[in-house]
Amino acid sequence: MFNSLKFKIIITAFLIISTIMITDAWRDIKRSEQLLLNGQREKAVLLSERIAHGIMELMLQNKWQDLQAMVESLVKNAGELKEIRIFRPENGVILVSSDPLEIGAEINKEAPGISGKHEMREAFIVEKGGEQYVLKLSDIKNQPVCHKCHSPEEEVLGVLHIGISLSEITKTIQGYKRKYLTEALVGFILIAGAFVFVVGVLIDRPIKRMTRTIRKIEDGDLSARMDEDKKDELGLMAKSFNSMLESLESAKQEIELCHTEQMQRAAKLASLGEIISGIAHEIKNPLTGISCAVQVLQSEMSEDDEGRMVTSEILNHIRRLDTTVKALLNYARPKPPCLLSLKINDILEKAVFFVQPEANKQNVSIETEIEDDIPDVMMDPDQMQQIFLNLILNAVQAMPEGGNLKIEISVKDYTQVGGEIAGTLACEKILAVTFEDTGLGIKREHMESIFDPFFTKKSKGTGLGLSISQRIVQEHGGEISVKSEVGKGSIFTVYLPIGQSEEQ
Repeated sequence: MFNSLKFKIIITAFLIISTIMITDAWRDIKRSEQLLLNGQREKAVLLSERIAHGIMELMLQNKWQDLQAMVESLVKNAGELKEIRIFRPENGVILVSSDPLEIGAEINKEAPGISGKHEMREAFIVEKGGEQYVLKLSDIKNQPVCHKCHSPEEEVLGVLHIGISLSEITKTIQGYKRKYLTEALVGFILIAGAFVFVVGVLIDRPIKRMTRTIRKIEDGDLSARMDEDKKDELGLMAKSFNSMLESLESAKQEIELCHTEQMQRAAKLASLGEIISGIAHEIKNPLTGISCAVQVLQSEMSEDDEGRMVTSEILNHIRRLDTTVKALLNYARPKPPCLLSLKINDILEKAVFFVQPEANKQNVSIETEIEDDIPDVMMDPDQMQQIFLNLILNAVQAMPEGGNLKIEISVKDYTQVGGEIAGTLACEKILAVTFEDTGLGIKREHMESIFDPFFTKKSKGTGLGLSISQRIVQEHGGEISVKSEVGKGSIFTVYLPIGQSEEQ
């Protein structure tokens, strides 16, 4: 569950949504709190101005004795206004106070806002006794009308100090916080629920359907298909997946058909091999007897006897039949290779030596190019020589008008070899023996059949040479490839693994 895509998307979205909503709610709470506090500060300023104006009227009417009563009445009748004081600026002695017990005492000069320039005094918030207050200090200036009772040299007659309680505002702010948090929580739950629903409908359900389809395919049901009704990315993915399934099903059918054909072909070849083996034995024994009888007859003839020509021709045909029978037996019952660590240069030189007379007759030049320090390779020398002889003879016979055969031996990395060949050999270093002729070439329609048994376009031959050569190379853990172009020649390459032990 915790590793599912749905869970990861929902958790990520919840974190983002909750962060945004908490930040937004906190910002709104702080803004509302600031607005309320600023309103209280403005109220303190207005009250201070009104009280100062009332004090000035009483002073002008020479009713300063009523000032104490007015201050006590204002605090008693005003719910938020908790304290009013008037004190001398030079010594802080309280002249008038809403608390009569404070009259004559000195005000706390360390209290916030008491000291400093008078014109800089603004409403400010303090905390006293666990409760917040907005305090405002205002200077009662000595105006010209006041000079009748006060010396003109006095700039400020007193300082008005009022305090407004913020208890109600604090309760209001707490109410706002609870309201905002409740609304944020409800909104978060609603958004989260809607998001879970949307994710489930738009993502989770289609993915579960896709998963069920994939499981059916894993169980072997390639006819299963995903729904393509959606127009979004999931719909495009379903279309691509269905297209891939169709290609896979088509490939599977082709593979099954090819496998069936190969199995039938293998069964036929197996039966044919048994038949060939039996027939070869039945033919070989009479051939041996016929050959011996003809040789006896020939030995009794004189040198100038015309019958010697006939018996010689009979013996040539018997040897040809014997060669064909041996090839059939080698194909039907191949001998396992006897692997030895040998230098492939020596094997190639012997093969070239044996074919050289035939090449000279065909006016074909054979050129060998061998890299230095060619490592030893595990191989059966007789079988490897058979391969080289077969490939060289095929090349010579493919150049009836003469030509050039270039044989090259080199060491290659698996990266320099074709992907299919490298994957078959599965080793770092590979020995490549290349036979490149300038002969007639092979037609494209024949390329896929040249390694098939009994396939040949020669008037003479069994069609088993390349088939036997391919089987021997594969038994050595290697592979053989061919490239050809009609009129330009062919390139046969034998790949053998390097570093393979005798046990392997």
